[in-house]
Amino acid sequence: MRNLFRKSPEQLIELGDEEFQKRNYKNALSKYLDALERVEKDIFGLNEKIGDCYFQLEEFDKAIKSYTRAIRFNPNNQYLYDKRGNCYSVKKDILKAIADYGKAISISEKDFYISIKKGDCEYQIGYFEDALEDYLRALKYDKENVQLLENIGNTYIQLKEYRLAIVYYQKVQKLSNNSNSYIYDKTGDAFRELGECEEAIQQYEEVLKREKPKSYLFDKIGDCYQQLERYDKAIEYYEHALHGSENVEYLYDKMGLAYYKLGKYKEAINQYTKLIQMFSDTFYFYTKRGRVYQKDGSYQNAIADFNKAIGLNPNDYYAFRRRGEIYHKLGNCDKAMSDYKKALQLLGINLEDMKNVKLDDKSSEVYQNLKNCINGLPPEKDEK
Repeated sequence: MRNLFRKSPEQLIELGDEEFQKRNYKNALSKYLDALERVEKDIFGLNEKIGDCYFQLEEFDKAIKSYTRAIRFNPNNQYLYDKRGNCYSVKKDILKAIADYGKAISISEKDFYISIKKGDCEYQIGYFEDALEDYLRALKYDKENVQLLENIGNTYIQLKEYRLAIVYYQKVQKLSNNSNSYIYDKTGDAFRELGECEEAIQQYEEVLKREKPKSYLFDKIGDCYQQLERYDKAIEYYEHALHGSENVEYLYDKMGLAYYKLGKYKEAINQYTKLIQMFSDTFYFYTKRGRVYQKDGSYQNAIADFNKAIGLNPNDYYAFRRRGEIYHKLGNCDKAMSDYKKALQLLGINLEDMKNVKLDDKSSEVYQNLKNCINGLPPEKDEK
């Protein structure tokens, strides 16, 4: 009598489907497993259904085994490879995920989301050219997919194809009705990489129109103005960036350089002094302040800073070079020659074998000053 009430595999599958729709994945799995015990082959895609339950229950290894069994019965079903690829992707077994997505695409590429997932995996592990190929394949089937267009732009950035990245980012801007502020930020970064700072500033200003002011944006705009040698504007934006910034030391450093370029040496010294108060053991802040003192004609202060920098870092080429220039200008040629020689040594120049040495711009300037010092001539004009 019990067998009269025993449910058929078809009935169990139907009940399992109902439970799955209700997201009762454990109950659905139980029904599917009961059905599987009563059949000789994979009817109604039972192994796939079991795999789907395991996936939802985050038992990915069991899901993979179920999808693998399903593939044996139906090796031309692209979605089985896709689903198994999803499991591998979640498990961070990226190469296996890529292989399964590739197999699914080889069966049919019309489900463009599989190409996107394959591209995402390749992007994760730095296979940017492969990722681009998959994203562009997907684009043939959905030309206005905003996320896909952004992915393509991101990939071109990784490939240093900034002009092409801008093309795709601007498509995103248009399709999203200019609502995605972060895409302007990315577009601005791409323009900066091309050295097109005016265009970059325009993009960053678009972000500021759409969001509350953020320190990092003011910082980026300041950097653009610095590159454009519009140092007053750079300082203006760096000062804005100081409010809310967690990295004020970088801003003080940049402001110090901008003031230096403007010839406002007292203001530059003030910025570097703030940095030295914060980081008293960082040699290059002494070197930078020493350089400003040098340009301002405060030679003893400059020498003191270069001495401190060398004490913290005996391999500070710039401190030896600049201190040598001051000694040279003050007529102390012994100390000047000693510093010039040390600077050249730190650049890898062997003074005993100059016939076989090729000097670059940096080393040739020091070598010329050394020769001037030996010949009783003043140092070369300091224009930097």
